[in-house]
Amino acid sequence: MIADNVVVIEKVEKKFGDTYALKGVSHVVKREEIHVLLGPNGSGKSTLLKILAGILKPDKGRAVVLGKEPYLNPEVKKFIGYCPQENLLYESLTGFENLVFYAGLYGLSPSQAKERARELSEILGLDEWFFRKKVKAYSGGMAKRASLAVSLVHDPQVLIMDEPTSGLDPQARRLLWDAVDKLRNEGKTVILATHIFEDAEVLADKVVVMHKGRVVAVGGAGDLKRKIGCRYALELEFSREPEKDVLAKLKKIAGESRLLKVGNTIRLLVDDASLISKIEEASPGKLLNLSVRRISLGDVYFALTGVELK
Repeated sequence: MIADNVVVIEKVEKKFGDTYALKGVSHVVKREEIHVLLGPNGSGKSTLLKILAGILKPDKGRAVVLGKEPYLNPEVKKFIGYCPQENLLYESLTGFENLVFYAGLYGLSPSQAKERARELSEILGLDEWFFRKKVKAYSGGMAKRASLAVSLVHDPQVLIMDEPTSGLDPQARRLLWDAVDKLRNEGKTVILATHIFEDAEVLADKVVVMHKGRVVAVGGAGDLKRKIGCRYALELEFSREPEKDVLAKLKKIAGESRLLKVGNTIRLLVDDASLISKIEEASPGKLLNLSVRRISLGDVYFALTGVELK
């Protein structure tokens, strides 16, 4: 019987030339959990996923999936589904024809592929377009769901997804969220990489905050928000770029590591909404708008790394 720890990553390092993509990454994923790797391009997310999928081999450390290292034991790949960021579907074929082709690579017969397509249609919301339209006519959301179907054709235990909602409109993103949640309920373990903090807010049992090849923090969304000690994000829009004395006053109120300036707008992360009066006093006559909201995982990422997710 396989232990509850489906994925175990131990001090993994990976370099490309003189550049570290991963620096001593360790992490554990339990059965039927969704873990979201959160970070911008260059944070090491995709490299780590490729190691877990068996495409890359680490320079140091090891990554174990279902008890085996996939880059050393190809047999374990039959239990792993990998959905990369790039579309690997053949555009001159329908989604169903792509699924049948990839099913054959896993040793499934056409009749088995057809039955699997029926099962996945219910989970992923694959309509007639999947069976009749060629991939080149698909919208972004259709292509993502078709790619996901292909990665699931062999009914893997572990699903690895790289930026699955990137470039999707809000409706298509919600459809994909629903599909991933259904897969977890079907017993899948999911590891998903994204730079979109809403993905982590909605899906993650555990958020893995990655920055420059390292794991900076791990926890549930609520746990990470409590960790930084801030409950509110204040957005300040000025009539013109704020002067240095205004910035100095605001940094004193919120702390330098919790202030983000973009042009004429400043975001402050604070724990006490009553600071609004002090903030207004610090910028008399220059403040056009001030809004307050509860912090997001995007704010958490900024507080932990000093980098804004875009």
